[in-house]
Amino acid sequence: MSDIVLKPLVRVPCAIIERNGKVLAAQRSAGGSLALKWEFPGGKLEVGETEEEALVREIREELCVEIRIGERLPVTDRDDIWRTIRLIPFVCELATEEITLTEHEQILWLTLGELPDLDWAEADRDVLLNYFKYLDSKRVQPKLRLTRRQPQTFSISPEKTS
Repeated sequence: MSDIVLKPLVRVPCAIIERNGKVLAAQRSAGGSLALKWEFPGGKLEVGETEEEALVREIREELCVEIRIGERLPVTDRDDIWRTIRLIPFVCELATEEITLTEHEQILWLTLGELPDLDWAEADRDVLLNYFKYLDSKRVQPKLRLTRRQPQTFSISPEKTS
């Protein structure tokens, strides 16, 4: 008989905050776990909270701003030695503008092309990949424009026979 060890599941909503064609990336503090890695801000779900309530609370605590929550993206799991972290990403936008950092070293507003250049926390790399897939699916495919040709008129004149 094998020993099955169930790890606790820690659910962590996180925000992919978009503004003016850029996305917010937050650098974790130097003194904590995953020091100086980049992440999408968010935090642990508390008992009785919905994912959205937890995200609003965490963003208020970490960035001192209000957000509007949009689409939920696929979750990403990362196994630690003693627990599983489940990131639950939401595409968001700022409802208030002035950010004050309380837990992160710094934030950057980056273009889509710049985002992959950061040293992301492992689980956030998967969130980033899912975000790019989400953006690809949202892109409007160009519609074929069918133009009607004007009917051509031919004048048919009776041939002269001799």
